[in-house]
Amino acid sequence: MAIAEFFMTHKISKHPARNPHPIKRYDVIATSNAPEPWNSIAGYIGYEIINRECLPIDSFLGQQDVPNFGINIEMERVDDHTWKGHFFRDAWQDADIYNLGICHWDVTSAGISAIARKVRFNWSHTLTTLLRDGIQTSYFKKSLYGDAGAVRYGAQAFTAEDPEVLQAPSAYFPVTIAVENVPR
Repeated sequence: MAIAEFFMTHKISKHPARNPHPIKRYDVIATSNAPEPWNSIAGYIGYEIINRECLPIDSFLGQQDVPNFGINIEMERVDDHTWKGHFFRDAWQDADIYNLGICHWDVTSAGISAIARKVRFNWSHTLTTLLRDGIQTSYFKKSLYGDAGAVRYGAQAFTAEDPEVLQAPSAYFPVTIAVENVPR
């Protein structure tokens, strides 16, 4: 009974309330030089509470449980190799969830999920990396298109520094993700 009470008293809503007037808009731009067109492509934005001082220490586990969640965003085709979507960094209302001060929600990651011949290709980076360093490139094996063995877990993403990519660059195709602030 005590364990059930513990989980019930430390539960918060999966999603915070929406900000009725978000203003911090960002675009997500994805490119791909895949061997064939994607069957589908979508963006994914990860949110979490970024100021840990508003979170209690869990007495049962002895650590803080940082609430987080993600949302899918629509990606619109710009041309044969480019897709664009958008999100708001301030989409969620900050709140005093635990009576320890206002908790601030922010975007912590952005990613792309594309599907071709039932195989999922995911590439993502932290928002900090994307804003600081700009466009990020990942690589996928061309041979994974339609590979039944890759259907269950998806295709593995590689970086330009991975030995496999360095040894046989023509066996891979590049994909990119970038995030840009849209001024008001």
